[in-house]
Amino acid sequence: MYSRLTSEDVRYVGKLEVAEAAKVIENVQRDINIALVNELARIFPELDVDVEDVLSAAATKWNFHRYTPGVGVGGHCIPVDPYYMMQRAADVGVPAELITAARAVNRTMPIHVAGVLNELLYKAGVPAGEGKVLLLGWSYKAEVGDPRETPAEPLTEALQSKDIAVAAYDPHLNAEDFPEGVEVVSDIDSAEGYDLAVLVTAHKACREIDWAGLASRMRNSILYDGRRVLDLNSLESDGWQVHAVGRPM
Repeated sequence: MYSRLTSEDVRYVGKLEVAEAAKVIENVQRDINIALVNELARIFPELDVDVEDVLSAAATKWNFHRYTPGVGVGGHCIPVDPYYMMQRAADVGVPAELITAARAVNRTMPIHVAGVLNELLYKAGVPAGEGKVLLLGWSYKAEVGDPRETPAEPLTEALQSKDIAVAAYDPHLNAEDFPEGVEVVSDIDSAEGYDLAVLVTAHKACREIDWAGLASRMRNSILYDGRRVLDLNSLESDGWQVHAVGRPM
């Protein structure tokens, strides 16, 4: 069937189960690899080491597979398919310990980040219950308007559980795509009065905003790069107190 839909090579695998399993484990493998760097992003700051420096150095070895930590894993594939594999393993009595552990790391990453953000607000002297956080990006990945399984949602829930107000800016989404209780920012150039900005989704529109202008309108100009894609040194020059996932505070 697929040979009629594409001119590319189509591999016949013999059984439907093999094709289904191949797709599942491709996403399982990515979840595990991301979980490793996310776990390292929790460990190395406690050792006063930036995980980005470690990963960049390791990547000089030809057979090191580079992944980047972030606020969490989203979408309807990577965070979902491991559960299919875990269930099928359970059905036949085989423990899927690595898959289960990796999923736990990635599932709890937004909660970990919320704890870091809460500590940053505390260190900045923001009174409890008065913190205001601006999320830059809501979609589960860059340049798409798809909020399914986005890590922004559990991140928001964790922040709100600490009485921190959350606003969000994502030009790829409509106002109805955001949950109740989230202030929707439609014009980033008029956003003001927040204590902390968090890059959640690496949209070009979020990476290339007027950073100096936004810093001047913040109540506290604290920035957290949740995707490790920003030039933190340049942003410091724009007036930001810069922080990032996997970076010591």
